[in-house]
Amino acid sequence: MNTKRNVRWLIQSGLGITCALAVVLVLTSWGKKTHAQEQATTQAHVPVHMTTDWSNRHMVYSAPSSVVHALRLQSEPRYLHQWTRRNAVSSQAQSAQ
Repeated sequence: MNTKRNVRWLIQSGLGITCALAVVLVLTSWGKKTHAQEQATTQAHVPVHMTTDWSNRHMVYSAPSSVVHALRLQSEPRYLHQWTRRNAVSSQAQSAQ
């Protein structure tokens, strides 16, 4: 009989301590920003919004081999999207350094 009370008391006190620790963790982290959130507020990051569909993932353009080919590709919206996506990543990586 006494053993059941001890087990019940251990379980209840363990749950109480666990809940108290969870509350303390939530209250201490409330309102703090992560490293990524701090960087986003300090840097002037301008997002580039682009509409994409299945053809943007399945069409891959190589670099133009001539000036004439480059001029023709400038009229292709999928090529411009690909160029923007590839160069936007590199410019973000450069600004992070």
